[in-house]
Amino acid sequence: MDGEAGRYSFETYKVEKNKFIIYNTVGSEFPEQRGKERYKTKGYKELSIIYGAVEDSYRDTAKLINRVRHQEGATPVRTVADNTEREGEKLIDFIEHKTKDILIKNNFTEEGDPQEKKEEYTNQKVELVKEEQVEKAIKECSLSKKEEEEIRRNPVGYESSDNTVNVSIDDVVVKHQKENRKGVDKNTQKPKKRDYVYNTVAHIQHKGCSYLINGYSLVFVLRVIIAFLLNNDLLKNRIQFFVDGQKSLQTGILMAFSWFNNIGIILDWYHLKDKCKRQLSLAMKGRKIRNDVLNQAINLLWYGMIDKSIEYLNSVDKELVKDSSELKRLINYIERNRFYIPCYEVRKKLGLRNSSNLGEKGNDLVVSDRQKHNGMSWSKSGSVALATLTSLKRNREYKEWFEKGDIQLKLAA
Repeated sequence: MDGEAGRYSFETYKVEKNKFIIYNTVGSEFPEQRGKERYKTKGYKELSIIYGAVEDSYRDTAKLINRVRHQEGATPVRTVADNTEREGEKLIDFIEHKTKDILIKNNFTEEGDPQEKKEEYTNQKVELVKEEQVEKAIKECSLSKKEEEEIRRNPVGYESSDNTVNVSIDDVVVKHQKENRKGVDKNTQKPKKRDYVYNTVAHIQHKGCSYLINGYSLVFVLRVIIAFLLNNDLLKNRIQFFVDGQKSLQTGILMAFSWFNNIGIILDWYHLKDKCKRQLSLAMKGRKIRNDVLNQAINLLWYGMIDKSIEYLNSVDKELVKDSSELKRLINYIERNRFYIPCYEVRKKLGLRNSSNLGEKGNDLVVSDRQKHNGMSWSKSGSVALATLTSLKRNREYKEWFEKGDIQLKLAA
């Protein structure tokens, strides 16, 4: 057995009657292990995973374990990596089964659709900020009456923060570990394109409490989110998603919550601004012209003036444009996200969120800080397993997991 204090052995027992085994501590008290695999205590798992692998490299974790236990070289790097990946896969399987149990218990299908009382979700009362508060915020913007009217026509509402669950969700990519080190395609004799491993990370926040969910796909994570909302009795609130402009992400959210009317999607301001900057860099002739057009465009978008921003971009002097197709691509992007671009200034005055920065920080904590160092590459199973264990630590659920093999899927302070 591997423990925090060291490595030790113990005897197991069995009871036979008429040459039949009627009791065996191996399998009854202790699950059977593969080959020379050792049992691991709660203390060892905390040392090797929580204080080791999720924070530092497997090499440094192996050094830590061997130093703490005064057994130099006893636990090799490969053993640490294998043990961590196996524990992460076990946790992912548990989350999958717990998600199914919660959904079925609440009369939902395993896919996340309600089987009964659908009107409870499709006709839910939508609580928004009072109209007089919105009007006051609009007046404080010091705009012309025509501009104020365009802000009022913006289709994105202003949710009541007390009755809202904020969800930031995004994909995080890390380099995929190559099966071999030859970087040339055998058929084309050209360098192979770099492959990536995707983790989908969601940050859920409600009234000062938060929770992180990690998974191997958007579909998986959205199912866990639905189960989480049911398990915390949060579907009586508005669910406000903050996303980048990825079309598949927006479509996935709307499909997963097609049975729920009290839902909103906000296009993260920093992603929108960055998208404009990158597209205009490709479209305009030179940095100065790019910056002039960019400042005017993002100013209009900050106030949620979709029509006016599109009109402006269409009116840009063709002599200043380097690539009209890139400018058209930006215009199409804004048009496609029309229903997700609010008046960010009014939201700011109302004290509402404009960005998915909490989700971005969650991405860093769960994946990037550990897996995006120079020279690092990962298998899909290894990356997702490690990121899921990292979210276990951030949610403060690792003690219960190591002691009881259970997690609550509850909001943490």
